[in-house]
Amino acid sequence: MTQSMFSKQFLSTLCLIGAALIWGTAFVAQTTGMEFVGPLTFTNIRFIIGGLLVLPFAIKEIPRFNNLIKKKRLIVVILLTGFCLLMGSYLQQYALQYTKIGNAAFLTILYVPFVPIISRFFLKKKIHWSIWVSVSICLIGSYYLTIDSSFEAQFADFLVVICALFFALHCILIDEYFEIVDAPFSLATAQFLLCFFYSLPLMFIFENPTIDGILKESFELLYVGVMSVGIAYTLQVIGQRFVKPSTAAITFSLEGVFGALAAWIILSQILTTIQIFGCFLILLGVLAAQLIPLFSKGAASNRYYSD
Repeated sequence: MTQSMFSKQFLSTLCLIGAALIWGTAFVAQTTGMEFVGPLTFTNIRFIIGGLLVLPFAIKEIPRFNNLIKKKRLIVVILLTGFCLLMGSYLQQYALQYTKIGNAAFLTILYVPFVPIISRFFLKKKIHWSIWVSVSICLIGSYYLTIDSSFEAQFADFLVVICALFFALHCILIDEYFEIVDAPFSLATAQFLLCFFYSLPLMFIFENPTIDGILKESFELLYVGVMSVGIAYTLQVIGQRFVKPSTAAITFSLEGVFGALAAWIILSQILTTIQIFGCFLILLGVLAAQLIPLFSKGAASNRYYSD
């Protein structure tokens, strides 16, 4: 490896860590930002902010779509990507009203082992045996993480697990998108704006948003909209250019750690010993899904799938 490539990989890894840090600390803003607005309103506003922030970069990619604008597969993939992102984000946002940030942060990263599981059953891809071990460890960890919670909190934790499934589908759809066209900022803008338009009517049907309430939560909305949606995604795009997917996924797993630490430092949310053990098992399971295939024969080219 040349020194230049090493420097690129090092800087790329820093970008990914920065994204995980922003996403982790954003859990605090997501929690404190619902005093005057509901979860649908919060989700709606955060995505229009992020969409407008990334839009200028997407405009530069328009020439890449000259021969693809009428391609049905591309349109369907973009529409589904926006839908899955909205469902994952909304379920997470709703659950944060009733569960601890640490629970939500660690249960969210279950999307990492969920990706190959979904690919196995819906795309008929063979997966590495370690994925089943990983999922088993994660399920045991999830049990310990939620065992001491109230029924209300346990239901919220269940919603976060469903949210992780939608984020896993979101990851798979992103791969489908890049098989058609290499235009990352266009996808980012499209999915953010789709989240805004999908949630707009629901926001007025199920909630009573007011300008005053939105203004009172302006700091949290700006932080999540600009930092979590806009900047963190950009760091992800930059970082993944020179880092292996397995390294990226492991780095993104730090989101759970950063989320729990931010909740402890800023909001004094403390996990019990048994919950911390559950977090440890989930993180162990997620790392196992990434690392074991790398050291197995025939798995070097793809961390999830077997020959």
